[in-house]
Amino acid sequence: MSAQHANGMARFTDQVALVVGGAQGIGKAIGVRLGREGAHVMIADMDCPTMEKTVREMCAEGTDARPVRCDVRDSAQVRAMAQEAVAWHGRIDVLMYIAGIAPSVPFLDVSEETWDNTVDTNLRGGFLVSQAILPHMVARKRGKLVFMASTNCWDAEAGLGHYNVSKAGLYLLAKTLAREFGPHGINSNAVGPGFIKTRLTEPVLADPEFMKKYDPARGLIPLGRLGTPEDVAGPALFLASDDASYINGVLLFVDGGQLA
Repeated sequence: MSAQHANGMARFTDQVALVVGGAQGIGKAIGVRLGREGAHVMIADMDCPTMEKTVREMCAEGTDARPVRCDVRDSAQVRAMAQEAVAWHGRIDVLMYIAGIAPSVPFLDVSEETWDNTVDTNLRGGFLVSQAILPHMVARKRGKLVFMASTNCWDAEAGLGHYNVSKAGLYLLAKTLAREFGPHGINSNAVGPGFIKTRLTEPVLADPEFMKKYDPARGLIPLGRLGTPEDVAGPALFLASDDASYINGVLLFVDGGQLA
């Protein structure tokens, strides 16, 4: 059964959503919410066992969900994913680009391999996926793009230079697509999560020295807690919904007030 939004409607009834990087964490939370609001949801990821488990859970809730393996760094795999996604129900209404990695490494220790892998996953993948999906949206004169950026694309964090740069680029990609494809009826926006408890942040969550600055007593996050994937899913779905039909090219921070 589809969950109803507060306005009494399932906002994504019969829409087709592709969630790239949807096996777990923020991507999973977004995929689950889309399904509960009536969408057909294709989950793309490299982690096949986790992705398939997520899809089974979604199907058990009544969602029409389907997995597809894709390494976003590989243009051939991206094109194959796009073809499969469009063929599934004949269209893509919503693209959620969530795929991302964030290895914490001091700048002088960042290898070319770490730099390239981070930028290729977080930014180049967004370019490849968008370029593969947009022609289908242009043909239908409608579509919603939502990119998972970060507070780090606005307020850089030490030890994450490669990540900061990739997420800043992803936000500018979202803005560029908003300008180029707005005339085709397509909205492109980005979400900027703050510190969210996911597998991506597990290493630093276990680092007492790093976590000192996120101590609620220090007031870095005015709401006094770290975020959850579900905290990000709601704003992401808002940007993909008709409620945000006149929002284009924005970066919506979801950070508990960290950047306030």
